[in-house]
Amino acid sequence: MSDVDELNNVIVRSEEFESELANIFQSMTFGIDNKSIAVITTYQIAQEHALALRELTKLRLLTSGMSMLRLQYEAMVRELWLMYIASDTAIDKLTAPLNVNTEQAASNSIPSCTVMLQDLEKKGPAGLHKHLDAFKGASWKALNSYVHSGIHAISRHRNGYPAQLFCGVIRQSNNLAQLSAIGLAEYSQNKLLAQHIALLYKKYGDCLQLE
Repeated sequence: MSDVDELNNVIVRSEEFESELANIFQSMTFGIDNKSIAVITTYQIAQEHALALRELTKLRLLTSGMSMLRLQYEAMVRELWLMYIASDTAIDKLTAPLNVNTEQAASNSIPSCTVMLQDLEKKGPAGLHKHLDAFKGASWKALNSYVHSGIHAISRHRNGYPAQLFCGVIRQSNNLAQLSAIGLAEYSQNKLLAQHIALLYKKYGDCLQLE
C-alpha cells in the first residue's frame, strides 16, 4: 500500500470512527444547566475541528489542516477544564449572551490553555494530565508554527507534506476525539459507556495512534 493509499484509508476509517462517536453521543443524557451547555458545546467544537482537519486534508489544504489539530486540542482542554475545574461564575460568564461587556468578562475570567492544564494536573482525575501533557510536549511547538506561519508552515508549504505526516496527525486527532468523548461519557455519569469508548481502540486501532 502506498503512503497516499494509507492516508486515504485512515481518513475513511476516521470517518467511521467519528460516526460511531456521534451515535454514542446521541445516547447520552445531560441537564440543561449552564455547565452542561458549556461542556457539550466545547465537545462539539473540538469534534468540528477534527472534522475540518480531515476535510482540509482531502482538499490538500494541508497547512490549514495542520492548524486544526491545535484548535481541537485547545477545545478539548477547555471542555475538560469546564467539566472538572471551572467555577459556576466562570461558566456563567462563558455562557452569557454575547455582547461587548460579556465578551470582556469572559476574557478576564477564563485562563489560558497552560493554566487550565496546570489546574487539571492539580485537581483533575488521576492520569488525565499525563495524556494531555504528553501531547502538548510532543506537538505544541510545531503546531504553533503552523498556526503562526512559522518555519514548519513555510518549509512544508514550499516543499510538500509527506502523506505519512498526515496519517500521524489524523490518528492523533482521533486520539483526542476519543479522550474527549470518554470525558463526556463520564460527565453524563455513564461509566459503562466511558469504558466502551475507551475500548474502541480494538475496533479502530488502524486509525488511532496506539502507544
